[in-house]
Amino acid sequence: MKKSSSSLLTRRSVLRAGAALGGAALASPFYARNAFAATGKVRVLGVTTVALPAWDGFMADTGLEIEFVPIESNPGLYVQEVIANEAGDDFDLFIFDGGIEDRLGASGHFQALDPAAMKMWDKVSADVKASPLLQGPDGTQYGAPIVFNADSFGYWVSDDMPAGEDLSWGMVFENEAMLGKVALEDTWLTTMPNAALYLKGKGAAIGDPSNMTPEEAKMVVDFLIERKKAGQFRAFWHSYEESVDMLGNQEAMIEECWEPVVKQLQREGKDVAYANCSEGYSKWMIGAYLPSQAEDERLARAYTAIDWFLGGDYGAQIAVNQGYATANPEASLQFAADNGWDAEQTAAIEDNMAKVERKMALPDYWQNASPDHVDVIESEWARFKQA
Repeated sequence: MKKSSSSLLTRRSVLRAGAALGGAALASPFYARNAFAATGKVRVLGVTTVALPAWDGFMADTGLEIEFVPIESNPGLYVQEVIANEAGDDFDLFIFDGGIEDRLGASGHFQALDPAAMKMWDKVSADVKASPLLQGPDGTQYGAPIVFNADSFGYWVSDDMPAGEDLSWGMVFENEAMLGKVALEDTWLTTMPNAALYLKGKGAAIGDPSNMTPEEAKMVVDFLIERKKAGQFRAFWHSYEESVDMLGNQEAMIEECWEPVVKQLQREGKDVAYANCSEGYSKWMIGAYLPSQAEDERLARAYTAIDWFLGGDYGAQIAVNQGYATANPEASLQFAADNGWDAEQTAAIEDNMAKVERKMALPDYWQNASPDHVDVIESEWARFKQA
């Protein structure tokens, strides 16, 4: 029976990626730079969320090697690498947080996808393909969906906070019973919109939590500063390992976090759960993007890689190990059946499919790496941190 790996990888910091990097090393000034290898290799610059601990299935199915070079999940770094450092000269494929195509697609640094070049494209639902985190402002399809999910918060199960029931984001931001027992992710990209989502649910005049006006951003940060001064927040976390430790050792009883944090702690026997949120979720999408420089054999290799990411082997591993969704879940189930995966693993894929469908049904909100007023939002976040 083919076994899935159990790697748990971070989305917003570069971790020790081990075998997932295929031996690639980071080079000065930041990312690996070297002449292209022979035709049989595809070079990918991507966030580690999408990486696997081993790429044997990719090699067996495509006949290509993969060299995966990690980049921190940071829109500013994407822009720097793609524009200033011309990373498209060095890499066949980019895999970045969705939304960045609004800045790098229309400016000519990404090329539009050609549906005819991908065998698996028709297997992806129209709703997923039409995500605003994959298309430019004019609807041009720049990104292919690789991994997505809807984030909430992890918590220790109790009578007041049972597993499986809908909970409010107020448990994180305005919970007198948990003063000093709440941990936040140290980024405006999620924490500010999540607070905005809570305030919007209470009736605040907020349109899109992920694309706030300057006035809305100020309102949210005023609220966060008020709760900070009340002693609501215990700490900020900055890496996957730190978030696991903080929740796992009960330094925080509630933690704004990624789902793999909770899945890891549950495997360790900890009585923690991942929240079903009544107001909505922080929905994110990581997409594959084609550098404008890719053409001929390079372009063909990139499309081959995208097709594989849209298939069953990749999707099954991601669903079981990390609880994330991929674009073609039916193919994941078929792969598990064809390769003799056990009932527990198959059930995990099925449960993941149902969970994602339920979460995505709520309207708010898709993470936005490039909000219209990003400079104001970053300034307001700094005000919160300094308060």
